[in-house]
Parts: sequence; structure tokens; C-alpha cells
Amino acid sequence: MRSRVFLWILLSILAEPGLVWAADPGTSPVAITAVPPLELRYIQYGVALTAEVVTAPGPICGSNGAPCILGSGGGIAGRGGIRFPGAWYFGGSYEFSKQDPSQLYRLAILQQLRAEGRYYFVTSRATEPYLSATAGAFAYGNAWAVDLWGPMASLGAGVEFQITRTRVIGIGMTYRLLYTTPFTDSANTHRDAGIAQILGIDIVLEARDPL
Repeated sequence: MRSRVFLWILLSILAEPGLVWAADPGTSPVAITAVPPLELRYIQYGVALTAEVVTAPGPICGSNGAPCILGSGGGIAGRGGIRFPGAWYFGGSYEFSKQDPSQLYRLAILQQLRAEGRYYFVTSRATEPYLSATAGAFAYGNAWAVDLWGPMASLGAGVEFQITRTRVIGIGMTYRLLYTTPFTDSANTHRDAGIAQILGIDIVLEARDPL
């Protein structure tokens, strides 16, 4: 019974224009307005669980036979910004993730500080897809130290589901390019400068407060 009610609520969220449906088992459903008025500005902030999948590490894992010091991992991001009337959001985020360093580091931490813009496809429904772009900087090293750093940029897309008037959940995918500076690792292996490519996957929970 509960699984059927959950499925019905989920389908209602996806299909009903401008509404989120809430109900307890055995009671009548109650419709509540979910989509905020588009003429207002909102502070939008929250957290994300992230996966950082290295698709091409670049020269940092060169052909000299040394183990690759930058592998895939996962972490947490904090995000915040302003959702303007209509389609635009501008904000920033800070993310840290634990990566696989092929045992060259005890605790490999990738930090990212990004400015972010999103363009929402306004649907007047509880579900809104968007495109995103970011630019910023990253740092990588052992246990929060900075052994290499550089600029980064990304493009992505995602979708948000409004679960209440002030709460959204979502999922996004982002393709990141990181320019890694040259450095010598803890095993005295020189790592060349170049571009690393990473696929980011985010599961997001955010809140909206009107300004």
C-alpha cells in the first residue's frame, strides 16, 4: 500500500503543472502550490553528494610507467546563489572529494572553488531541467595540502524536482576540464602540465528563500 502511494505521489510531482501532491495512506490527497512565483528573486542554497569520475587524467599520469596519482573519487559540495526572476541562477560552490592516488598519497583531496551559472527551462511544473556552466580553480594534494593547482571550467546539465514550495532535489552531470600545473610527487616522479578531464555526478538537495 505504501509503495503504491509513494509511486502515485511521485507521478503526481512529475506530471501535475505547478503542484506537489502530499497524502497519508488512507486519506485524500491534498494539492499544494509548489512552484514559486517567477517574478520573485530567491536565495537558493544547499549541499550535494558528488562523484568525480576521471575520464582522462592527461599528462599528470604520463607514459613513464609511474602509477597514476589522480583517480576517481567522491565527496561533498556546498552551493549557494540567487535564482533571478525567470530562467537564470548565478552562484558559487565549494567542493572537496577524496580521490584514488594509487597509494602515492595517504589521503588525496581534490578541492574545487567554482562560480556557477544555470539556465532553467521554465516549465511551470514541479520538474525543471537546466543547463549549467562553471569556472574557477582547483587544488590537489595529500591531506589538504596543495601539491598542484590550476584553473578549471565545466559544462553540464541537470534536472530539479520540487518536493515542497521551498525545497528541491535534483541530479546533475558536469564535464570538467582541469589544467594541472607541473610538479614532482612524493616518489620524486615529475608530472607534466596538461588537461585532466573529469565527469562529475551530483545528487543535490537545495532550499529556496525569497528575498
